[in-house]
Amino acid sequence: MKTLKVITVTIVSLCIILSTAGLAISADKYSGFLENYPTFKPDADRKGALIYRKEGVDLKSYTKIMIDPVEIWIAPDSKYKGLKPDELKILADTFRQAIVDALEPTYPVVNKTGPDVLGIRIAVTNVYMTKKKRGLLGYTPVGLVASTAVKTIGDNISLQDASIEAELLDSRTNERLGALIDQQSKTGKGKSPLGKLSAVQKGKTSWDKIEQTLKFYAQRLRGRMDTEHGR
Repeated sequence: MKTLKVITVTIVSLCIILSTAGLAISADKYSGFLENYPTFKPDADRKGALIYRKEGVDLKSYTKIMIDPVEIWIAPDSKYKGLKPDELKILADTFRQAIVDALEPTYPVVNKTGPDVLGIRIAVTNVYMTKKKRGLLGYTPVGLVASTAVKTIGDNISLQDASIEAELLDSRTNERLGALIDQQSKTGKGKSPLGKLSAVQKGKTSWDKIEQTLKFYAQRLRGRMDTEHGR
């Protein structure tokens, strides 16, 4: 009985440790956008998402932002991979602009590194798509305004699943200050580092939802920077 009791206590202790520890997930479940994946923890502000913050990071020293072009990584086993170059550019530019709009004018977006410049890298990864039936004229004109263009792409190409990966960096040293992974939906098509998602995230996603999620994170970053700057 004593031995059984010891084993039971040990198992319970391990369960507690594992449930409270950060999430160190096998590398083969990641896209590879982030060079070295840190130990993530559940994001308290968004169920199902994972977040990493370097201990002791002070964002007060950063007053400007530098945003790399948004990358879009199509999953190797996606049923459809045929995004045209102009469609990729429209999506990437629209997603980047959503972040710019949330940060400026308080935190100007610049193109050069500096001691007060915070760097942001973002990618939409593990993208699964299907092509909708359309006629010969069902293309996306480059001249459309961003909102209309993204809707047109969504009408032509259905987004089934995707994840958002991002990291904050010191623009001069490339030191990682934070990172996150947010899977938009769970279809079971690809490997996910998030496992089961909340009811809010289940179901199909869309290009518009990707944009709205990026706005959410940009606004949260701005709020945190405002707090540290005493605004």
